[in-house]
Amino acid sequence: MGDDAVAVSPSNAPTAEELNRKLLSAFTHHHVPVTGFVVQKRVEELGIAAGTQILRKWTNGEFALGNHTYSHPDVNQLSLAQIEDEIVRGEAVFIPLMKQADKKPEFFRFPMNHTGETKEKHDLVSAFLSRRGYRLATCTIDNSDYLFNEAYVRMLAKRDEHSVRKLQLEYLSYTDIEIDYYAGLNKQIFGYEPPQVMVLHDNQLNADMIEQLLALFEKRQYKFVSLETAQSDSAYRIPDTFVTKYGPMWGYRWAAEQGVKVDGSREPEPPEWIVQYGK
Repeated sequence: MGDDAVAVSPSNAPTAEELNRKLLSAFTHHHVPVTGFVVQKRVEELGIAAGTQILRKWTNGEFALGNHTYSHPDVNQLSLAQIEDEIVRGEAVFIPLMKQADKKPEFFRFPMNHTGETKEKHDLVSAFLSRRGYRLATCTIDNSDYLFNEAYVRMLAKRDEHSVRKLQLEYLSYTDIEIDYYAGLNKQIFGYEPPQVMVLHDNQLNADMIEQLLALFEKRQYKFVSLETAQSDSAYRIPDTFVTKYGPMWGYRWAAEQGVKVDGSREPEPPEWIVQYGK
């Protein structure tokens, strides 16, 4: 999995405010206790005051915030000291907001799920996170939303309404397939389906489609729980020992750690016309 924080993030405060309003309204209505992961540099680009005001709403009720580094780098390209700096600088806004809301700031998510491409880096960064009181945030379902969103914003800019409607349908269909794919993958590994953690970006497409996305889980009678509750399952207590320069979902990591052979080539890819749109 990869993601591009520049491409998927709103570029100005009014847009960011509206996207977050839509998302948080849906999450509240459907009782989804979401954790939002903060890229501190994006907050600064929106303006500290405006960005902080948006994030403060993410600490209300059952919502929470976590650390997604200062600038969303690829840690494969950084030294240990640079990674530690990214982690510490990423704490500037989200930790005070969480403490003001009387909540524990505890989750860290690696950009692109790159957790260290060598055992030494992987283990040293893990130890650093532990010393700062962090727990590693996992994710088990990926729908490549950032790829769909890149095409979506181009379509909106071109006022290509036909393609917009087609993409929305393709996005829901692909997400529907991916939910079942990852459910099957994790059942293959454990013999049961552990709680799932889906990664979604705060972007235009998800703001416009969030009601339909949540309905995909509701029709399967999933219950929405917090990240902390999901990761209390025994599956998430498997030691994180998988070293790779890539960023696979946790099902693939668990399979490698448990010695279970899985065929990742069976995972569907996003439609090629969407990947290529406007390029």
